[in-house]
Amino acid sequence: MALALLNSGPALAQVPQSVQQSCMVCHGQTGENTIYPIVPRLNGQLVQYLAWQLKQFKKHTRADQNAQIYMWPVAQALDQQEIQSLAKYYAAQSPMYSASSPRPGVSAGKQIFLQGIAAKGIPACMACHTVNATGMGTFPRLAGQRYEYLVQQLEYMHAGSRANPIMQPIAEKLTIRQMRDVAAYLSGLH
Repeated sequence: MALALLNSGPALAQVPQSVQQSCMVCHGQTGENTIYPIVPRLNGQLVQYLAWQLKQFKKHTRADQNAQIYMWPVAQALDQQEIQSLAKYYAAQSPMYSASSPRPGVSAGKQIFLQGIAAKGIPACMACHTVNATGMGTFPRLAGQRYEYLVQQLEYMHAGSRANPIMQPIAEKLTIRQMRDVAAYLSGLH
């Protein structure tokens, strides 16, 4: 299987050494790992967002459970140049999506994403993540992201284990069903 992953992406000489040594174990060579449902897709993600996340892992300021277990040790070994190299590399990979059957809640999730929930003081997600969920700056691309990963991260922010001054107050107001609905909508976008 590892050989198939290596043969399906860019030539190994073009792949940063950090990807070959660490990242591709979980994220795959092109950032489109299909083995672990809670591992985010990195391909096509924004450079600024990827670099910012790696810096947070390195400083231990992103402290959710999976960050501590998996990403803190990896990020500690990276210098600033490697962080930028990794961010640029994964951002340059084409976003790919796996064909999956639609999940329940897509239409409710779309409404939350595009309009928010005024009665609960929840703004439209598109205000920061753009109408197509492609993100901007340090606001991540969410279109086509893994359903399980999106739900998990919203739950972390809801519980306060992933500190984020913008998202945490929003996630705290969402029910688990609403988190799943938004994730269902976003995971199906291309």
